Amino acid sequence: MFFLFFAVWVLLNGRFDGQTVLFGLAVSAAIYWFCCRFMHYSPRRDWETLKRLPRLLAFFAVLVREIFRSAFVLLPYVYGKKEPDPAVVRFKAGRLRTEMGRVFLANAITMTPGTITGSLNKEGVYLVHCLDRTMGEGLADGCFVQTLERWEAD
Repeated sequence: MFFLFFAVWVLLNGRFDGQTVLFGLAVSAAIYWFCCRFMHYSPRRDWETLKRLPRLLAFFAVLVREIFRSAFVLLPYVYGKKEPDPAVVRFKAGRLRTEMGRVFLANAITMTPGTITGSLNKEGVYLVHCLDRTMGEGLADGCFVQTLERWEAD
């Protein structure tokens, strides 16, 4: 988190000289100390985040790939060569343990063209609107769920 604070300082300042760097280090350290002291943040959380970063980047790579794949699947619907058969799909991704993993899945589904997550309850039951019934197949155990399971395993 300290390095993130410092990077934001450098980006917003626009200069990179000795005085700016030293002042930025001092301000970043003060903000980091404040977060640790009063917001119950710890350096251990930074280490946990760094350990999970490769898997998180893998999730974003899968997300970008699926966005492009879905966009190409939607082309026949956009150009009128196929009639959509809208459906509302309800499923449970029971293998996701954390609330953050469930929310990541809901957001990934919404960001993929042709699908919108309508709701997610505390038990992990999703309600997803799909432009076509075929788009709702495999949501419960698809590539998003598998990638998020690996991310949660750490």
